[in-house]
Amino acid sequence: MNNRSMLSIGQQHAGRDIYNIVGDLNINQNSPAEDVLKVIRAIQHKVGELDIEENGKRKIRSNLDNVVCELEDKEPNKKSIAESIKQTNEILKEAKTTGKTLKDIGTLIGKTATWLGTTDINLGWILEKYVK
Repeated sequence: MNNRSMLSIGQQHAGRDIYNIVGDLNINQNSPAEDVLKVIRAIQHKVGELDIEENGKRKIRSNLDNVVCELEDKEPNKKSIAESIKQTNEILKEAKTTGKTLKDIGTLIGKTATWLGTTDINLGWILEKYVK
């Protein structure tokens, strides 16, 4: 096995660990922004696993980078965060991607929606029909 294969396996394992740790976080409207930042970081990692065009991934990364900037601020702008998540969801819908990775992203979007005081559907998450 070459170093590239080992790196890929290591990244996949790390991705599962990140998802499992974040999955155990109990997020509510009063959760600290640091916890939500962990959720967004997990989404960023999962986006890297998606089988979509690189341009779509780049646009999603840009939206999620905006969310990260807001969450690192002393007073995150939840409206701006919600808008960036909505834009991310629109890109995912256009990509028509499916599978477990998308389902994992949906779970994480749901946690973010709870913190924002809304629902995943209000953030544009209507991808259940695409998730197998």
